[in-house]
Amino acid sequence: MKKIIAPLLLGAALSSAFAADDSLKQEVEALKAQMAELKSAQAKLNVDALRAQVSEIKAHDAGDNVKFNVDFRTAYDAVSYKLNNAPDQDNGIWTNKLILGMAAQPADNLVFQGKLGVYKTFGQNNMDQTSMFQAFDWYGTNKPGDDSIKLREAYFIYSDDMGDVHYAVSFGRRPSLDGFMTDLRADNDAPASPVGHNISMEFDGASFKFDFDKVTGISGLYFKICLGRGYSNTTGSYSMNSSGGFSPAYVEDSANPNMDLAGLLVQLYDNGQYKVMANYFKAWNMMDINAMTSNFSTGQIFFGDVGDMTGGSLSVQVNGIGDGLSDFLDDSIFFLSYAFNKTDPKGTHFIPDGMGGGAMGTEMLGSSSKETGSSVYTGLQLPGIAKGQRLGLEYNHGSKYWRSYTYGEDTLAGSKLATRGDAYEIYYKLPIVGKNLTAQLSYVYMNYDYTGSNTFFGWTGTPMDPSTVPGAVKSASDIRASLRYKY
Repeated sequence: MKKIIAPLLLGAALSSAFAADDSLKQEVEALKAQMAELKSAQAKLNVDALRAQVSEIKAHDAGDNVKFNVDFRTAYDAVSYKLNNAPDQDNGIWTNKLILGMAAQPADNLVFQGKLGVYKTFGQNNMDQTSMFQAFDWYGTNKPGDDSIKLREAYFIYSDDMGDVHYAVSFGRRPSLDGFMTDLRADNDAPASPVGHNISMEFDGASFKFDFDKVTGISGLYFKICLGRGYSNTTGSYSMNSSGGFSPAYVEDSANPNMDLAGLLVQLYDNGQYKVMANYFKAWNMMDINAMTSNFSTGQIFFGDVGDMTGGSLSVQVNGIGDGLSDFLDDSIFFLSYAFNKTDPKGTHFIPDGMGGGAMGTEMLGSSSKETGSSVYTGLQLPGIAKGQRLGLEYNHGSKYWRSYTYGEDTLAGSKLATRGDAYEIYYKLPIVGKNLTAQLSYVYMNYDYTGSNTFFGWTGTPMDPSTVPGAVKSASDIRASLRYKY
């Protein structure tokens, strides 16, 4: 029986094998036919045309795409003042601060950057009724005020190369708050344009930057010419004249001067660990309140030109102390800066004597002579207790005639870097949800040797011993606890 079955099984197997072979051949032929069709279709494609279409789509997409980011902070500040021959004053203020950033790059060498800001106190939007200077253009988004949206930054940058020199041209409202060194206490990802020791305020202008690192071989070397206008002497639309009629719109307003600034910012060296920067500037037509034309009872304030001012700074920041001495020092930052200013009084203007009278004269910061002021600013930022936490320690001292342009500094008790005396700060920041949600606790204390640290450039900036002036602020402090969301 087995002799009969075995040949039958062998025949069936051979028959199945031949059938499978035929099927495989058919599939191979079908695949060959499909491949031929694909090759034929591919040969008809215009690859260059497709690439051009993709590039056009990318360019169009980039031009229409504005990227936004959010920086929102809720804070509680406890401000306190010790006055001469007057009761101490203190208060607690809750604030919300929102900065909405935007950027677009329609071409490789053309960028737009902008920021809108709202910085308001809880439950109040009439701050301008309590201070005649609340709406000043120098700190609109960096001092608590009302709930209106203000322009913080808006500028474009056009860049190109002249041989080995890369250059960039920019016009608009400048990124001039929280600059070099002061970005550490502000907990920003990168410093803004100026040296924060002597300039931190909002203004409109232009910059022209030239990179010379390739030409000279000096790492990070660049020069930047900065131009700005801090005040414009123009009337508004439908402004009234002294006769009760309308004045022509946007003509010269003789009651207030144009205030301009030109400066040179130089990054002398930057290799990632050591960074050295310097600036030198001249500002024209510095202002102070014109007591002859202002009406203090109605809050109608006019300004007068009291003179010009020059200034400068030299600063160094070390990111990582030493060279591999320890992980702690590798993650520590140290900075040291010196800055100066010099007045140049001009013009004859009314100078109040503080007792209801006054006389005509020529002076700046309360002096008819050219006076020089100076300031030293130093600080450390160290790793905190846990990963990602940071501890900051800062100190600065200003002399009798020190005058900085730090009106936009975000310290509610007044700019600590403007202090004519000693200022101390300690802050601690810690991540809660990575870099997106952080907390910070800070304490700033300012002890004044002279009055006038946070005022204008004429008689209101006169330095006097605060212990001889009734009601003068002898010291001030600001304790802040904040939560900040960034994305």
